[in-house]
Amino acid sequence: MNLVMTTTPTNFVAPKAGVSIPSRRRIVLTGLTGALASMASYTVASRSAADPPTFRSGRYQFTTIRPQRELPSIRLFRLEGGTVDLSSLRGKPVLLNFWASWCAACRTELPILNRQYERAWRGSLHVLAVSEDRGSRSTVDQFVKVLQLRALPIYLDPNGYVATSDSENRRNAPFALYGMPITYFISSSGLIVGYLPGAADWSSAEANDFIEYLRNT
Repeated sequence: MNLVMTTTPTNFVAPKAGVSIPSRRRIVLTGLTGALASMASYTVASRSAADPPTFRSGRYQFTTIRPQRELPSIRLFRLEGGTVDLSSLRGKPVLLNFWASWCAACRTELPILNRQYERAWRGSLHVLAVSEDRGSRSTVDQFVKVLQLRALPIYLDPNGYVATSDSENRRNAPFALYGMPITYFISSSGLIVGYLPGAADWSSAEANDFIEYLRNT
């Protein structure tokens, strides 16, 4: 008679009754599922980091411009005299704010812009508040004095060569007025990122986050 002897490895632990052992195929599939989920979450995080943060003004929200375009070479006239070429402002973020003396919401927003520029932004951010009044320079000057906008750089666009609400854009203005006020956001690299109609709270944490985004874009 031939005797067949079997031995059990000393490091083997037998499964308890009622406990199933996952197959090799299941183990491999589980590992692949985990790896794909990790890759997917990384991709979503990467896309989220590239997107601008949320910023709203009442019922309006920031709108991204696609494709982004470079800041045009166009001259703006300062209220107190002199000009500036928009394309020369690269290196720092730019808030290009369009307003008018007849605009009620502008009366709320401009003092906040003035205060933020004076206390926090001067030297690290360009702010250009462009009047779209079609009247005389004295009308704008009086409005600025009443609101005590002593720090905010004020510019004039009396003929609509910079911004327009005309759908035909007969003067070929580079900026569209979808509302009043409206602010265009320009990154440090000189790209027009998007716009926000309505009076924004520029002292909010959301505004600071958005400006930080512009600095790094």
